Amino acid sequence: MNQNTKLESARFPRMLGELTHSNQVLKVFALLGLALALVCGGLLYVTATRPPVVLALSPSGASLEQTTLPKPEDEVREAIARYLELRYRWEPANVKQRLRGAEAFILPNSVRAYQAAVANVAKFSTEKAVAQRVYPEKIDVSLERRTAVITGDRVTAIQGLKAAGSLRLELGFESGTRSKENPWGIYVAKEREE
Repeated sequence: MNQNTKLESARFPRMLGELTHSNQVLKVFALLGLALALVCGGLLYVTATRPPVVLALSPSGASLEQTTLPKPEDEVREAIARYLELRYRWEPANVKQRLRGAEAFILPNSVRAYQAAVANVAKFSTEKAVAQRVYPEKIDVSLERRTAVITGDRVTAIQGLKAAGSLRLELGFESGTRSKENPWGIYVAKEREE
C-alpha cells in the first residue's frame, strides 16, 4: 500500500458550514438593526407627541406665569385710554405728531374726516400756543351698545393761562384688525363730546 496518499476532506461541506456560520452572523446583525430602528422609532413618537416646553421670560429675565385671558371690557378700556392719551394730551410742539398717532385708532373709512377735524385743532394749537391735558376718572364700557363713556377733567393752557373744566365724552367703537400701533384692534367710529 502506498503510504503517501493523503486524505483530503471534501470542500463542499466545509464551504457550506462556513457559509451557514456567516449567514447566522448576518441574521443576528439584521435583527439587532431592526430592534435599534424600532427603539428609535418609539423614542421619536414619544418625543413628537409630547407638548413643547415654553419658557416665557420678562425683559429682566424673571419667569412669567401663565394667566387667564383678559376681559374684553379691560382691553377696550386700555385701548380707549391710549386713544385719549394721544388725541387729547398734546402741546404746541407735538400736537401734529400726537394727533397723527391717534389715527391708528380711527376706522380706515373715517380717517379723512378725522384728519379734516384735527387739522383745525393742530393749526389753532400751534398759532395760539395751546396745550391740553385730560385726566379721565372713569371709563364705562358697554359691549352691547359698543360705546365708552369717559368722565374726568380737562386742563387747557392758552399762552400759559390754564383753565380746568370737566370732560364728558362718549365714544362709539368697533373691533377690527390688530396692528403694532393698535394691538387691541379697537377703532373709534364716532365721538360725541358734551
